[in-house]
Amino acid sequence: MLKSKIAVVLFLVLLLAGAVPSWGQTVAAPEDEGKLIAVLKSNDASRKDKVDACRQLAVVGTAKAIPTLAALLGDEQLSHNARYALEPIPDPAVDEAFRAALGKLKGLPLVGVIGSVGVRRDAQAVPQLAKLLTDSDPLVARAAARALGSIGNAAAVAALEGQLGSASAITKLHVCEGLFRGAEALAAAGKRAEAMAIYDRLRGIEAPHQVRAGALRGAILTRGADGLELLREHLGSGDYILFSAAVQTAQEMKDGAVTSALTGALKGLPADNQILIMQTLGLRDDADALPALFKAAQSGPEPVRVAALKAIAEIDHVSAVPILTALLADSNRPVADAAQEALGSLTGDAADAAVMEMFRSADTGKRLAALELMERRRMTQAVPVLLKAADDVDTKVRPAAIKMVGELGGSAQLSALLDALLKLQTSGDLEAMRQALSDVCGKAGNPESCSGKLIGRLDQARPAQKIVLLRVLSGVGGQDALKAVRRAVGDSDAEVHAAAIRALGSWKTTDAAPLLLALAKEAATPSDRAMSLRAYLGMAARRDLPVAQRLAMCREAQKMVQRDGEKRLLLGTLGGINSAEALSVIAPYLNDAAIRQEAVLASLSIADRLLRARDSGRQAPLLIAPLEKVVQVPSNDDLSRRAKALLQQAKTKAGR
Repeated sequence: MLKSKIAVVLFLVLLLAGAVPSWGQTVAAPEDEGKLIAVLKSNDASRKDKVDACRQLAVVGTAKAIPTLAALLGDEQLSHNARYALEPIPDPAVDEAFRAALGKLKGLPLVGVIGSVGVRRDAQAVPQLAKLLTDSDPLVARAAARALGSIGNAAAVAALEGQLGSASAITKLHVCEGLFRGAEALAAAGKRAEAMAIYDRLRGIEAPHQVRAGALRGAILTRGADGLELLREHLGSGDYILFSAAVQTAQEMKDGAVTSALTGALKGLPADNQILIMQTLGLRDDADALPALFKAAQSGPEPVRVAALKAIAEIDHVSAVPILTALLADSNRPVADAAQEALGSLTGDAADAAVMEMFRSADTGKRLAALELMERRRMTQAVPVLLKAADDVDTKVRPAAIKMVGELGGSAQLSALLDALLKLQTSGDLEAMRQALSDVCGKAGNPESCSGKLIGRLDQARPAQKIVLLRVLSGVGGQDALKAVRRAVGDSDAEVHAAAIRALGSWKTTDAAPLLLALAKEAATPSDRAMSLRAYLGMAARRDLPVAQRLAMCREAQKMVQRDGEKRLLLGTLGGINSAEALSVIAPYLNDAAIRQEAVLASLSIADRLLRARDSGRQAPLLIAPLEKVVQVPSNDDLSRRAKALLQQAKTKAGR
């Protein structure tokens, strides 16, 4: 079976490695064994060829290959590969070869062979391995300990136990590891008494904490049902290592009495110990633990109460709902938060019903907490109740409920939200409604399908409500929405007029760009012109647009900019475009004293990015002339040094 498993794994590895024609990357046929052996014997074959041959022999090797492979066990370069090929061959001659090597090899090759003996669990090698436990090479001694543990028979265990009192501290740890392996092997073979004796022996010696903890775990589990008494004994231990080991072991025990043992141990323990037990109770997922956890959650040190609530959430039982609901109002904030987190994670209708009951309360705090829980629990069934709360008298609950409709609802709630919008007045309510409308429209398969209903309410809405609709329409997009927003630019209300221009500026497609440019050209007032131009340049600054389109938009804007502020906006947009052509648009402003520094900064920003780009060699020649102009512009010392450095960099990359 071992050989077949290795063969399958090797086949998959070789298959994934590709189809290069070499021994190491194709699967040999059984009839190729002779050729592979010949490669190993050849003085002309490379190390790689021999390594690949060993890999193939791990799949197709038989008794014929054993002598040749065994001869390589002392070769420091090929020993590992030879062992890899020998281990799966199901022939006693392999064990004989390994045992023979144990008496001849030294250093790392010997360590490797010892490991192979352990893999093959050769009981006949136990006497030799026992002698190697006292080898002067610590690596050899440790490998022998692990191999004896893997063999795990009575003789191997006796050899290991004989070294417990005399081994060095480091070697002793490996002897213990070997004994652990032996105990596991004995237990798996049904020899529980022998395994138990090993664990009890290890519990009684001076050893590192991992040995003591592992020995206690093994002693408890190997005893089966009788291990419960040993578990109880150590749940009250003053030694935290042993206490922790006992608690962790309880996670592996299925007996229902373990829960009783854990909860019974809680009283009188330090907080850290209680918390560890509670974490284990949560992982065990036994509802019998809940009464003790409920009691712990209601009083006591804060960390313990929080741990109890987390365990209650893990167990997820309907009986927890009243306790968690009551603790939401606890004066201890972390406890109340943990209770809310726990209630939010419970499954089932009872928890949902409790949340709905909270929302019907007259207490604002409870109602807001209920809203958070609705979101956490994704309580879509609460949407009708939330819609009714859109005209709630509570000024804190109302906007939160509106916003939650957007979180939990969908496009089916659009009409109801629009009805509610026409009743709202305060900025908080209106902003919550904008978010809700944007959310439900965004969930529609085609958001543009919502535009008709949104547009239909514009004529009924007051100015503040119109602004909400315009902002939502900018996110929805589409030609109908675009026309409606363009009409709103002519609204007699100044705020609606400005909001319509801003909505065009934030349009999700560039369809609005020509409208913004036209508005800038036709503007009746300087403020309208500036607002439209700013929105237009903001759209040109979008990095998701093609560079050519952004440049074209900037050139259109260049024809219109007049004031220094407008020029700075243009330069800021140009400075974000990765194109040498943008430098030619900036160039005229290098001679404008009022905005000269901004023009220099924009030019250097573009040049710096292009010279760091992958195609900088192609870009560099295009940057030399523009940078030569920038260098001539009077600037502060930092900008001047930066301009000269970039110019030199461009010349170097251009080969000049």
